[in-house]
Amino acid sequence: MQLLAVAFSCKRRGLCPTCDAKRAAVIAADAADRLLPPVPYRQWVLVIPKRLRWYINQRPDLAGELSRIFAGEINRYLRKNAAGAPAQLHFIQRFGGALNLHIHVHAVVSDGVFSVKPGFAGRRQLCFTPVPGPTGDQLAGIVSAIRRKLVRRLRRIGGLGAEAAEDMLSWKNPGFSLHKEVCIRGGDRAGLERLLYYCSRPALSLARLAYSVKGNIVIYRTEIREGRSRLLAMTPVEFLRRWGLLMPPPNKNLIHYYGALGPRSPLRPLLTAKASTATARARLKAKVDTVVESAGKQARSWAACLARIFEVTPLICPNCRKELVPVAVITDDRELVRLLKYLELPTEFPKIRPAPKSLVREYPPQATGPPDDGCQLDPRADLYDAIDAPAPAD
Repeated sequence: MQLLAVAFSCKRRGLCPTCDAKRAAVIAADAADRLLPPVPYRQWVLVIPKRLRWYINQRPDLAGELSRIFAGEINRYLRKNAAGAPAQLHFIQRFGGALNLHIHVHAVVSDGVFSVKPGFAGRRQLCFTPVPGPTGDQLAGIVSAIRRKLVRRLRRIGGLGAEAAEDMLSWKNPGFSLHKEVCIRGGDRAGLERLLYYCSRPALSLARLAYSVKGNIVIYRTEIREGRSRLLAMTPVEFLRRWGLLMPPPNKNLIHYYGALGPRSPLRPLLTAKASTATARARLKAKVDTVVESAGKQARSWAACLARIFEVTPLICPNCRKELVPVAVITDDRELVRLLKYLELPTEFPKIRPAPKSLVREYPPQATGPPDDGCQLDPRADLYDAIDAPAPAD
């Protein structure tokens, strides 16, 4: 008999990168298998100006309001071209690629609308009508409507002064931007799942993190832009301050469903039924192993997550290829240490590998301040922390 010890999940939200990665895999798998039928999808990314991120961070409910306004404008555009309702899945992200507070919205939206028509024997049949993506002028109109509604909303609750609100409405470049170039074909289910995982990914990547014991400096490698990435050097306290700022607010959802996926939408049961049928057919066509298929039926199970992420069936013995069965749950630390010693496994946490010498810098960490107020599209805007309140003039 062979024993395999597996650690528990701490199930923290926003604090544990490992649990966040598992949660992202669960969300992506569940949405691709059970919610989104095999039709074309488009990713919409809404970015707001840096001066508004502080207000939305102080009022967590405003992030949901931003998502609702965004969904309304997307729905209005699609319904102008066809009758029906699109499937919208919104992800509120609080982070940028440099451990900075960057509240924005990723939306995975069907590239068309769903409707219902009478089918055989009086049954309702789900129909999909494709809609082409917006042109440059149409996209500018959507951005303008979102800007106007959000600024007026902040003005009503006292987040912006009257003069600042009028300035933001009159500026030629107010800092709002909308990206819609990423598209997924109807039959590309693997591509859709990768997109969903990207939208729900954790804020911190352990692969980019290093710690210099000698210099007591945390080094973080940012996302690659224009062919290269930057190295952020900071003290451990500064790193924890940045990381803590990215924690999601308690009791606030970061995922929202709109349109045909809305909780009260009569189309949602039809969408889920069609998505489940397409998933079952795909698994049957691919002749998936029975153990993997049974694990896939419980998308939130530990086995299903590992099977999707690492493409390895964790309930199959790597030596004899027989199915493994859970035999015990150990919660007593002393019993756990005794079992690990018996299995000749380490009982101490592994030490973090020191940073490569090429990454260690002999200069103190430098804080990055906000960019010039005269240019909202300055690339340094993504590094703005937005921790301190804007000046009264703002």
